[in-house]
Amino acid sequence: MHRDYYAVLGIAATSDLREIRQAYRRLARQCSPDVNFWDTEARALYEEISEAYRVLSDPAARSMYDRFGTGVASGRPHEGGRRGDDLDLTVELALEVAARPTTLALDLNRFSPCPACDAAGCLACGGRGIRRLLERRSVTVPAGVDTGTEIRVAGEGHAGPHGGPRGDLVVRARVREHPAFTRKGDNVHCEVPITLGEAILGARIRVPTLAGEATVVIPAGTQSGHSLRLRGQGLPHVFGEGAGDLYVTVRVEIPTGLDARTQALVRELERLLGSNPRARLTAGEARR
Repeated sequence: MHRDYYAVLGIAATSDLREIRQAYRRLARQCSPDVNFWDTEARALYEEISEAYRVLSDPAARSMYDRFGTGVASGRPHEGGRRGDDLDLTVELALEVAARPTTLALDLNRFSPCPACDAAGCLACGGRGIRRLLERRSVTVPAGVDTGTEIRVAGEGHAGPHGGPRGDLVVRARVREHPAFTRKGDNVHCEVPITLGEAILGARIRVPTLAGEATVVIPAGTQSGHSLRLRGQGLPHVFGEGAGDLYVTVRVEIPTGLDARTQALVRELERLLGSNPRARLTAGEARR
C-alpha cells in the first residue's frame, strides 16, 4: 500500500504548488541516486518522492487524488474527499489556571468548507472546496496540565478538500513560571518568611496556596529551611484522581539596622539562652 503522498513530501494537504515544489526539490537532492548510488533504500524513496510530486503538482491529478485517494486515518477511501490535516495550537496558562479545569475560547485559523460553493469547488477556493477562515471554538482544558501536555479534540482541525472530514485539533499547554510557586511534577513548593520571634516561640500563620490561603502551625524552635507539607494542596493529577502536595519552606528573617538599645537586648537574650551552636564543631576539633 502506498504511503500518503502529502506525508511522503512532508507537507500539509492544504499546501500550494510552491510549497509542493520546494519540498520535492529538497527531498530529491537528499535521496537522489546520483548521491546515494549504492543505497537501494534511498533509490526506492526517491521513486516514491517522484511519484508523489508527479501527482500533487498536476492540478487535475491532485484533485482526483484528493477525492478518491487512500484516507490518512482509516486506510480506506473517504466519500467526498480525503481527511484534513490536524491543527496544532499552543496555549499559555498561568499556574493558578492550570490547577483547575478551564474552558478557553480559541480563535482557530483553519481550512473550512468554502462558503461560496459549499465545498463543491469554485474559483474562490482554487477548485478545492476549502478556504482558510478564522473561527472561534471552545476547548476544555483539564486541571493539572503541565507544559507539553496535549489535548486532542477530534474533528476540529482542518477540513479536507472536496468535502473531506476534518482532522483533529491538538492543543498543547505551556504553563508560565510563577513568582511565588515552583512546580515539581504535581507538587508545588514555595518559601515563606517568618520572624525570629515566630521561629523561637511558634505561631499560626497564613500561607499562600494555588486556591487562596491556608493556615499552618509553625512549631516552637523551628529552624530556617524547615519544610511543612500540606497534603493535597498541589496540582491535580491530570490523568488520575487526587492531587500533589504543597511544600512550604520557612525562612527566618533576621532584622537589620538595630539601634544600640535593641542590640543590648539581643545580647541579653543570647546570654540567657546560653546556647552555642558550634559546640559540636569545637568538640570535634578537640578529639583530633
